[in-house]
Amino acid sequence: MFTIKPIGIVHNNRKNVEDDYWSRVISVIELDGELENSCLEGLDTFSHIEVMYVFHLVPDNKIQYGSRHPRNNQSWPKVGIFAQRGKNRPNRIGSTIVKILKLQNTKIYVTGLDAIDKTPVIDIKPVMKEFLPKEEVKQPDWSSELMENYWN
Repeated sequence: MFTIKPIGIVHNNRKNVEDDYWSRVISVIELDGELENSCLEGLDTFSHIEVMYVFHLVPDNKIQYGSRHPRNNQSWPKVGIFAQRGKNRPNRIGSTIVKILKLQNTKIYVTGLDAIDKTPVIDIKPVMKEFLPKEEVKQPDWSSELMENYWN
């Protein structure tokens, strides 16, 4: 067992859990008061960061350990929880690459963060192109259908 302490919290206008239209959302990641401004030093030289966060509103009885139809859509195949990016994961950890708009003291303004207001942030990493896949990314058709309106 181990404990992860949140390093910050998300602020935005998304108060309820919703699946789509995340590109319209501007979020502010406000770092914990124990952290110094210097922890963000040099981050403004990157265009994107990867944000790890906790799906804090998922109750224990909704956690998925096996397979299911993504978004409970019976027309999509039943796949394991680790073959999808749903919120009902065993450790409730989400991860998204977002664009940095600006830094202000211990606040990071971003677009593309698919986390609702008051979501705990557990880590932030700069996106370096050398960590991105070198080859073409392969995915099944159902996942492209699922994502059709996700960022619109």
